[in-house]
Amino acid sequence: MALFRRSGATPPASAAAAGSEELGVPAFHHLVEVLEKTPERKYEILDLGPASGNHVAFFSRFRCRFHIGSLEETLPEWLQKDEEAPPPEPPRLLPLAEGVRLDLILCWELLNYLDEYGLARLADHLQSRTAPGAWLHAFVHTKATMPAAPGRFRLLAPDRMEWVRDDRETVPAPRYPRRTLERLMPGLTVRQSRLLRNGLQEYLFQSP
Repeated sequence: MALFRRSGATPPASAAAAGSEELGVPAFHHLVEVLEKTPERKYEILDLGPASGNHVAFFSRFRCRFHIGSLEETLPEWLQKDEEAPPPEPPRLLPLAEGVRLDLILCWELLNYLDEYGLARLADHLQSRTAPGAWLHAFVHTKATMPAAPGRFRLLAPDRMEWVRDDRETVPAPRYPRRTLERLMPGLTVRQSRLLRNGLQEYLFQSP
């Protein structure tokens, strides 16, 4: 498996996590089962989180190139703050290797930290670089508040993750409903949607 990290990106220091919990993740489990059906295929996988040895080790079971997006580093720049001074173009915020067509995009909970403008820009950028039938996995907060910064997800097994986050500071959650996600990401179809016990909605999208 080849590993690619965004140029200039460095793994952030570990957050002082105030809590963690284990999650059952049925949609992610289904995704892994789908990928395992074609072990001979080589996948292009984009992890929008920071560099994680745990994630790399988990996906080493597949023939793949694993790209690190480190989206958290540029989250503020995706937002529309001034109509007269638009934010940088998506390829500058999330550069992708020339010619790459992504088969899987791992968003974790990062979509919650974008406004509708930023989410639509990100989705359009990603969809311009996806292969036919590509998958996108994400968690969406359904409770009124969420941690002020994105947490980390440690992969324990195909059907289990550990969510590590700092709950000491919270912010209002956008609580994007399914219809809003479908409107902002029109090229993607919801294949699975599961409400987990802790209030996270787990989504699995697929491109045409």
